[in-house]
Amino acid sequence: MLNIWELFFLFFAFQALAVAVFFFFRKKGDSFSNRILSLFLVLFACNLTYNVLYWSTLLYQLEYIMFYGLLAIIWTLYPPLMYIYARKVIRKKKLQISDLIHLIPTICIIWLYLPIYKLSSIEKLEVLKNQLVGQYIRYTDFILPLCAGTMIFYTIYTYLSFKNIHVGYNKKQWFYWTLGSFACYVIAMLSYYILSYLGVIDTQHDYIIMYVIIFFIASISYFGFKQPEIFEGLSIDQVLPFKKYQKTGLTENHALELKKTLAHYFENNKPYLNTELRLNDVAQELNLSRHHTSQIINEYFDASFFDFVNSYRIEEAKQLLTNNQDLTITDIIFSSGFNNRVSFYKAFKKHTGTTPTSYRTKN
Repeated sequence: MLNIWELFFLFFAFQALAVAVFFFFRKKGDSFSNRILSLFLVLFACNLTYNVLYWSTLLYQLEYIMFYGLLAIIWTLYPPLMYIYARKVIRKKKLQISDLIHLIPTICIIWLYLPIYKLSSIEKLEVLKNQLVGQYIRYTDFILPLCAGTMIFYTIYTYLSFKNIHVGYNKKQWFYWTLGSFACYVIAMLSYYILSYLGVIDTQHDYIIMYVIIFFIASISYFGFKQPEIFEGLSIDQVLPFKKYQKTGLTENHALELKKTLAHYFENNKPYLNTELRLNDVAQELNLSRHHTSQIINEYFDASFFDFVNSYRIEEAKQLLTNNQDLTITDIIFSSGFNNRVSFYKAFKKHTGTTPTSYRTKN
């Protein structure tokens, strides 16, 4: 008999499957990205269902014993899916044959469990009842570290792969939100198993992981529905029910006017040439509040303040590189508003995809 919590988790598992079907057949937005989200939700539904079977001991009955060992496979599929999803959203890169390398951890898990998978349901029950799993699965102590290592590696690798890529403020917010939610799941799972191994908590605290999964399902469901709008101009702040700028009192028409004023100010007054320019300086010059100035830049220019300023500085540098061959790179760095070489080269590469020297040679 399932308890109230187990029924609660099963409800979310069915919800995840229902939303997964919706994403799979959804025509709006990028179909490939939607199908990755769909697969993610199916895996989470399986994860929830597996845990319910485990807690209720139904897993060790003849009807459900076939699912034994499925959880480790799910754990090794989550991380590469997160990476491939982020890569598709940010770089628009499709699947390639070389992506099969991401299945190596999953293949390792299947190979380790293969002797158990090959048994009939009755034989599996006998093996588990008599605690003979170690005779069938080699390197049992290797399974959890492999799953944990895969999750940690891909979380860090995904972050490092895309943290510096120039995709706009809104997309980067979405990327950090999605990856951050998954990182919370990884931390919760690792914390549970480490504390359980040390004897600090018992298996009932496994519910903590399920709460994080439910939160992630809810996040994916909500933002997944909103994803096309996010990438077509709306920021994550506009999509969230608790908008960051909800109470600023800035109307759409007024905001558009301020956008024009801000662009005109930067194009004609060139405040970005001031190496010490700060958000407060711009706000004071335009007689705006710091909050409204930040809102206009974030929502209507799809950039952070420093990215916004640097975009003008890079345009200035490009003009100097093309029209003033006698100027050295160092001269151009300070003439365009930068105060050091590192920031200049990093911003130039980010906005143009090349180095200043290469740009000058080609132009």
